[in-house]
Amino acid sequence: MLQQMRAFSKGIISTIFMGVLALSFAVWGIADVFRSNSDTNVVTVGSTSIPYDQYVRDYRNYLRNQSQQSGQDITPDVARKTGLDKSALEQIINRTAIDNIVEDMGLTISDADVSAQVRTMKVFNGPLGTFDKETFDRALQSRGFTEDTFVEGVRGDMARAQLLGPIGNGLEIPAGYAHALFTYSTEIRAAEYLVVTSQVLGQIPPPSDAVLSSYIKAHVNRFSTPEYRDVTVAMIGPEDVAASVKVTDAQLHNAYDAKKSTYIIPEKRDVQQLSFSDEASAKAARAKIDGGSTFDQIAFAAKKTVDDRGTVSQDDLGPLGAAAFAVPEGGVTQPLKNFSSWVLLHVTKITPGKSTSFDEAKPELTKDLTDQLVRAKLDEASNAYGDAANSGDDVPQAAKKAGMHVIRIRAVDPKGMTPDGLKAALPSDPELLQQIFNSEVGESGDAFQTKTIHVYVVSVEGVTPPKPKALDAVRAEAAQAWTAEQSAKLLQQRAAQLAAEARSSGDLRAVAQKIGAPVLFGPALNREKPNETFSAPLIKKLFEVGPNGIVYGPMTSGGGYLVARVTGIVHPPLPEQSPAFQRGMRALASELVEDITMSLAQEAKAKQGVKVNQKLFDQAIGNGEGGS
Repeated sequence: MLQQMRAFSKGIISTIFMGVLALSFAVWGIADVFRSNSDTNVVTVGSTSIPYDQYVRDYRNYLRNQSQQSGQDITPDVARKTGLDKSALEQIINRTAIDNIVEDMGLTISDADVSAQVRTMKVFNGPLGTFDKETFDRALQSRGFTEDTFVEGVRGDMARAQLLGPIGNGLEIPAGYAHALFTYSTEIRAAEYLVVTSQVLGQIPPPSDAVLSSYIKAHVNRFSTPEYRDVTVAMIGPEDVAASVKVTDAQLHNAYDAKKSTYIIPEKRDVQQLSFSDEASAKAARAKIDGGSTFDQIAFAAKKTVDDRGTVSQDDLGPLGAAAFAVPEGGVTQPLKNFSSWVLLHVTKITPGKSTSFDEAKPELTKDLTDQLVRAKLDEASNAYGDAANSGDDVPQAAKKAGMHVIRIRAVDPKGMTPDGLKAALPSDPELLQQIFNSEVGESGDAFQTKTIHVYVVSVEGVTPPKPKALDAVRAEAAQAWTAEQSAKLLQQRAAQLAAEARSSGDLRAVAQKIGAPVLFGPALNREKPNETFSAPLIKKLFEVGPNGIVYGPMTSGGGYLVARVTGIVHPPLPEQSPAFQRGMRALASELVEDITMSLAQEAKAKQGVKVNQKLFDQAIGNGEGGS
């Protein structure tokens, strides 16, 4: 929570529930702890339970935070599809398990310390740049917290930090460990190599019919006809309803007024503030600025902190706004009375406002409203179809009442092709094809809308299952595939044989001469970077053998193999004084702290026991707003 609240000072309110360390660990088999019962708690860890309303609040805030971090609107549906629902659950479980340890150890935080911590959170600063109760209340309300629940959350975060903080304090990576890790990760190797291509194999005899028949049987899906489906499709799209949509001037004006904040953007200014206890001190400072001193020099001389008011509009500054917006960029106001103090405001940057007139916005507004009205028409058609289908109408009858048109395709495969190799007379919509092949035979599904804004209903009338093609129909294709497979297998065997011969004799050049290939010299190699010649599997082998070790492996592309010999091993000196090395060691220490913390949480969960109410969990993640 503290970490997230500090981030508030950099922008809009983010999240208000994950802890200092966030505890966003990997999911450790939580599926095993799901239960379905009459309990009203979503999660229970040890003796601590998290009730439904609290879980929904935390989950909603988690999705908001993820949306702000990613710059995309993460809906509950998207969260379920991407596994974020499980990640949020695991974070809450981990945090609760650690909190139980904190409670057992009796770690507490005083009211005074909690209050001081809350008052340092800049997100709660008001127009005067200090803690403001109204701003505090609004922020908590927007995230579903009462003052008591938020204060207790901060207290929990601070107590948790008492437990976890010492893990990282003064933690240093042992010198030997750092040296070994650096040596391993920066090692450079040189190698000479020869290329083994299919030319060393000669001509591969063509397969017999018996061999081909066996090959086709082993790859039956590859050499079979696709599944075909006989399908009836009802459809309606934007092109079918666009002519019936009319956007009025009244609607455009209403839309413009509703979005006026995006069309009329006031001028913004980045403002700094210096506060003085009396007018005389403020005037003296202003006089020094007139004499050539800078704002920062004045602050330094007066031993004062420059308060950053951020990027603000004139209204954001209240009574001080007019003066701040009257000076040029880089200018400083005259002394201004600000409640019990006097201030100077320094304008460091001006961002001009933007005003888009109604006429300028009209094309965009017209398109947006037209799209909305078209979608509404399509929704009406979808609902009309559902009503007719529920009353007993078949697909053609219900489609007619809904204004949809119907097509019948007697046979279409998953790629949208007919048995004669032509494109089926269906819209080019992958979601429609996917639905056709996901539908049950003989059942008419509900109307559904795809990303193309088209509405479809699919009724699969029959299925023709795949069947193996005759040998004569696939002979050439099967022979080519078999030959390629045999060539790859024999080429690998040949490369392995050549590598064994080279290891036995210790002479790569003799082997190269045997197949008429030159011995080449490769570039400097490291463990992490394959190149256009040396593939990752080959590099792995090269780093597993000692000096003069000989290995073989596939080329990065082209299907050939390399037989390579290690000709040199270099270990760069350890740059202990390098800033980059020091940053790396700190990062490594941080990862070690995280590993220790993860282990602590895992052990705590195992001892305390975890239960998740499946039914309530499903409700909570269903809409992120409270479930049903």
